[in-house]
Amino acid sequence: MAITKTARTLLASQSLAAATAVSATELNLSTAAAGTVVFVRLTNGATAPTTAPTVSFYSGEATGVKRLRYRVAGDIVNSSVNDRAFVTEQGEMFVNVTITNGATNAITVEAYAQESTTV
Repeated sequence: MAITKTARTLLASQSLAAATAVSATELNLSTAAAGTVVFVRLTNGATAPTTAPTVSFYSGEATGVKRLRYRVAGDIVNSSVNDRAFVTEQGEMFVNVTITNGATNAITVEAYAQESTTV
């Protein structure tokens, strides 16, 4: 039996200024998702932030509800790429991601998901 999978772009690659935050598009898993992996990529420039950026993964039972499930940091290494992931449980209904940049320098951020819709 084949698994049907769907790729989702939650936040297209963009620059995130120092000491700012951005939220990705909310992922609605309430109808048919059998499991999803959410990926976030943090890319430091030639001069990295002086404090590490963080990625907060949230889930909730209704659109806009954000209950923190997991928070992970990037690093402060020049020109590094940090990939962070969150695996949802089958009961997750709505998933949100917020990326908060550290101080002093911009970084590049993006978020994607791989959703299994049938098993």
